[in-house]
Amino acid sequence: MTGLMGRPIRRVFSRRFALALTTTVAALFFAAAPAGAEDKPISIAFVSGPLNDSFFPPLYQGAQDAAKALGVKLNYIPIDEADIEASSARTMQAAIAQKPDAIVVGDFITGVVDPLIKQAVAAGIPVYVNQSGQDQWEADGAFGFVGQQGPQVGVIAAQHLATAGAKNILCVINVPGNPYLQAICNGLAGKAKELGIVSANLELPTADSTDQGKVSRDIGAYLQSHKDVTGIFTENAAVGTAATAAVEAAQLTGKIAVGTMEVSKVALQQIKDGKLVFLINEQPYLDGFYGVLFAYHYAKYGLAPVGVVSTGPSVVDKVNVEKISSVFEKYSNVIGSK
Repeated sequence: MTGLMGRPIRRVFSRRFALALTTTVAALFFAAAPAGAEDKPISIAFVSGPLNDSFFPPLYQGAQDAAKALGVKLNYIPIDEADIEASSARTMQAAIAQKPDAIVVGDFITGVVDPLIKQAVAAGIPVYVNQSGQDQWEADGAFGFVGQQGPQVGVIAAQHLATAGAKNILCVINVPGNPYLQAICNGLAGKAKELGIVSANLELPTADSTDQGKVSRDIGAYLQSHKDVTGIFTENAAVGTAATAAVEAAQLTGKIAVGTMEVSKVALQQIKDGKLVFLINEQPYLDGFYGVLFAYHYAKYGLAPVGVVSTGPSVVDKVNVEKISSVFEKYSNVIGSK
């Protein structure tokens, strides 16, 4: 994140803020919020990831729930991860063309999206950056950021894998060119070095990244040529499942510790079975919910949290997996993907 030296002091909202504001309390607040019958609905364009990526259905659900509670006219515009650079440009251009009251955007490819954020702001459309773009939002002129800090995720991943006995960690990047995912692996590498642990990155081919079988083979091939790997960290629940499959195929279950990002039903079961050591949950439902909530308040009242609102990292392991699983079964679209 941009340092605060020479800038006005900003309050940084911690994860406690995000977790303290429950959906139930928010809904009660919305019901009591003042609104005149003549008020025109606030329109928000939300540019984010595709719903066939396991991270984004909870984010989408959070955005939809907030929009329904607030009476917001919401247009969710998904990018295409298989054509991420071109689609990042197209979707943001489409959002600007709609002239909404506010835009919420995942700044996944900063070289493409940053100029378009600046364009939207120059056109008088307030922009809130969501989930990715934590290092650029302020310079782009956005009024805030909600999500988790990539380097911090990597630090926590390295610590947990080290505790599990890993001495050589592979960090798998499933969307090459995404600076947020790269920042996570950078954070892991820095902490690993501090702990005296070796680490390396594996960038999956774009054509393979959404095919679980191909991902498993890619990771398996790496393990074949790097037999000293004793820990793997992935940045997507489906990729995490592919990693455990690769480890199992190599008959290395129990010898290679695997951790991942994102909650899924399979990932939770794999923690119980000992195939996954932990998972890191950004709580994407909150990314979507707060993204719409904050954009609404800014567009309507000129009010917004100052600086960063953190929704993660929240760790799930054997200590709390039963609790998370019970909530998941009741509210699957809120906690993670099936």
